[in-house]
Amino acid sequence: MRKELIWVAVIGISFGLIIAFGVWRINASLNGSRPGPVQATPAAQNPGEELKVTLSTPENGDVVTVSPVSVSGITKPLAWIVVSGESGDYILQSDENGIFSQNVDLTPGINQIKITALDSNDSQTLQKVLVVYSSAFQLQTASTTPSAATGEAAINENVAQKVAAAINRPKAYLGVVTDITNTTIQIKDTESQIQQISVGGGTPTVVDTKATNNKQIKLSDIAIGDFIVAMGYINSNQVLSAQRILVTDPLSNSQLSVSLSKVTAATKKTLTVTVIKSGQSATLTPDKNTTIASFANAKTTNVKITAVSTNDLVIYVTDVSGTPALLRSIFDIGIPQS
Repeated sequence: MRKELIWVAVIGISFGLIIAFGVWRINASLNGSRPGPVQATPAAQNPGEELKVTLSTPENGDVVTVSPVSVSGITKPLAWIVVSGESGDYILQSDENGIFSQNVDLTPGINQIKITALDSNDSQTLQKVLVVYSSAFQLQTASTTPSAATGEAAINENVAQKVAAAINRPKAYLGVVTDITNTTIQIKDTESQIQQISVGGGTPTVVDTKATNNKQIKLSDIAIGDFIVAMGYINSNQVLSAQRILVTDPLSNSQLSVSLSKVTAATKKTLTVTVIKSGQSATLTPDKNTTIASFANAKTTNVKITAVSTNDLVIYVTDVSGTPALLRSIFDIGIPQS
């Protein structure tokens, strides 16, 4: 009898922990879908000395229907954060708990977002997330009827609705088509994993967006070897039921370099800087596509290069994918504190 009571207690405690974790995970997921800062948790208040980034929103492979999207998470307190999207870079600083949040403008289709955290010694860490932006994607809305439940029953019903909403989150599969049948498309994703896409439950909208194309085509026009982005909902077997499919150009991965430097000389057209981490000298020559901005009091203001002064600290972002490298952004973060 005593052993039975012990087992009942163990099972009860385990079940309670599982429910508590589930409710916390759901609330974090749902709250993260709205722009704004994430809420600190006890773990978030002491992230430790290690410089790393943990994202709250968005999740990898999310399909979003509105722009901008909130990129939020936690890192080392008072670290510098550079968020790089398809259409530009953003600068901000985490708060005393290490929490950060930044709205990022999206471009139609695939958006690769890179979050670089760096400290005053130019130690860095990088986190990446991929989302698909489609204003034409139709979100599924679960119909709910008013409930007469009260007390504990009402709480349980509310939790169940949140669970359903979290599960019913649109996702994207993207990769090269390797097989096609009347009801399914098989792709190999960017990590060489095989994924299954169902197209038999309804006719998905198919759009050719390769190069400068943007026209609707037939499902039968998709061919083996095409790179596609399938958007829909994933079932318990990890099969995505496609609602919308883009036939597009293969994913290209831009290589970005983020550097913290001190300005040693400034002219009307160039900045000479010394990189904090390496001590090497570099010359920054912005062009018409380079963003130049100052960051002060948690606000970013676009400025001209002449507003940057000798001895200022700057964080600059360079796309080193091709030759020559492209200077994307220069952020003036002011005089270093002694």
